[in-house]
Amino acid sequence: MLAGILTVLAGTAMLAAVLGSVLYASSILRVLVRLGRALGIVAEPRPTPGPPIDVISTDLRRLRAAVLHPWPGEPRVRRVATTAAYDDALRDACAALGIPDTLSQLPPGTDREAERLRVEWLLHEHGLDVA
Repeated sequence: MLAGILTVLAGTAMLAAVLGSVLYASSILRVLVRLGRALGIVAEPRPTPGPPIDVISTDLRRLRAAVLHPWPGEPRVRRVATTAAYDDALRDACAALGIPDTLSQLPPGTDREAERLRVEWLLHEHGLDVA
């Protein structure tokens, strides 16, 4: 009788372990990779390169013109999306040139517009003219 109960408990424990492993496989793998990196067993991932700087500068010029000179009757949603795309391109340019920026940390408004101007000036100082 005791052997039967122990057999059922062991089977239940194994079933729970298998189901837990299947259901939480991605979390378990993430923890194991983090542990491997901490121990120096697993190498750090290589950073993914961004777009080339000439593509970024072309995008910056195009988007800046669209932000500064919207066409008549352009919907607000499109203007906001164009400005967000311009901010993304500015962040890409900063990342490509190793320039720190706080553009993504600021809410829309005057502070963000001032930071946008500061980033444009920094890019100009590093040889990337966005105008």
